[in-house]
Amino acid sequence: MNFRPKNKGRGLIINITTLIDVMFLLLIFFMVTSTFKNQPAINLVLPRSATASETVDTPAVLFLTSEGLVYLNDTLMDKETLAVRLKEMHDENGEDRMVLRADEDAAHGDVVELIDTIKQSGFTRVSLSARVPAAR
Repeated sequence: MNFRPKNKGRGLIINITTLIDVMFLLLIFFMVTSTFKNQPAINLVLPRSATASETVDTPAVLFLTSEGLVYLNDTLMDKETLAVRLKEMHDENGEDRMVLRADEDAAHGDVVELIDTIKQSGFTRVSLSARVPAAR
């Protein structure tokens, strides 16, 4: 006794070509519309300057936070280690430019002390980062 009906024809066919097309379109849409930003690890609020201009990239950037912490390329440094590391970087690269990004609430004395440390390490040109004022 055979209670199953006999299959006539080829059976059920699911066409997945259109599903693959839609998936590729979604993938392309998300790739094109997503933005990738390089978010700095150090939270700074740079002061505004009406005369700020674009500078050339340098091999290293110094960050000074409002708490007085100093970072060299996202690495926390103390003052003694910083002077030694800056001297090593200057001797390795021969570069004489350095960018200092100081928070607008950082103490003026800390900024001047960092500039002195940079100059004593052999760097002759120090650029201070600032924001362009908001459009009115």
